[in-house]
Amino acid sequence: MQLTSTQKLILAISIALLGICCWFFPNQKQPTFRAPSSPPFIPLDTVRLFQKKVMPNRLPSFIQYLNLHGIPIQNNFELLLLLSNPTTRQNIHRQFQIDTNVLLLYAEIADLMQIEITELDAQILFFSQRNYQNQFTGSTMNLQILAEVEAESILEDMGGWMAGNENPLLQNYCLSIEDIESWNSQANAYQFKILVHNP
Repeated sequence: MQLTSTQKLILAISIALLGICCWFFPNQKQPTFRAPSSPPFIPLDTVRLFQKKVMPNRLPSFIQYLNLHGIPIQNNFELLLLLSNPTTRQNIHRQFQIDTNVLLLYAEIADLMQIEITELDAQILFFSQRNYQNQFTGSTMNLQILAEVEAESILEDMGGWMAGNENPLLQNYCLSIEDIESWNSQANAYQFKILVHNP
């Protein structure tokens, strides 16, 4: 098939334009879209996950467990919002046969971690403070309770509890009265207390 002179001219101009584009924009990359980041995969030990004891990566493991069972929680705050509702805790209890007190444990640890408390600190604080359990709600330790308890009492309870605990995670753990006073101050100043109970 023969090209007319007009077609040849158009073809030559198109090739020239393509060459100019390649010359001026040689390494333009197409934009890439990434899916939202998800929590890192952690091998699950579901027996340990529901025991009432200090363990590493407790919250990320539980978030992963919920994700695997169709509940799309991405972070500690979303976990707190989910479990702060007693009706939701009852529904999860019925669906997965998880003790509601264990679900409350996760809610309170996530609540404590809203201020400058590590997951290890939050777990130790939770497990050592049985003296402050609310008989009406079952809550043991959260930001509302932390704001009201004296730092000296907390430190004394934590020390006594750790002395009788053989968990290797606690061997080199130390905390000062200043650390706990800082927690008290932050808990008092924190405005959005989610686990507030009025018995």
